[in-house]
Amino acid sequence: MPRPTLDLIIKNVRVVHPTAAGVVQADLGVRDGQIARVEPGIPPSAARQVYDGHGRLAFPGVVDAHTHVGIYGPLADDAVTESRAAVSGGVTTMLTYISTRWRRSP
Repeated sequence: MPRPTLDLIIKNVRVVHPTAAGVVQADLGVRDGQIARVEPGIPPSAARQVYDGHGRLAFPGVVDAHTHVGIYGPLADDAVTESRAAVSGGVTTMLTYISTRWRRSP
């Protein structure tokens, strides 16, 4: 039997994908913490672990085009906390308004 090439397969999800005209039913194949395959019917034998997504929505890499890093607190602090919060929700790219309000004086 061939060795699994994926770490995880998330089966039975509705994928919101930028190249698709709408939401598509597919499986997600994950290798080394990154999505390596998005296609229907990835065989379970291709991965070490399989999870059933139960028809939930999957966003392989969300762009958050409206963030406010550094507006309500120092930029260095906000960059850490807001990035961690974004990642926990699946955000891979943040577009932010940066404020100079918290700039330190020389």
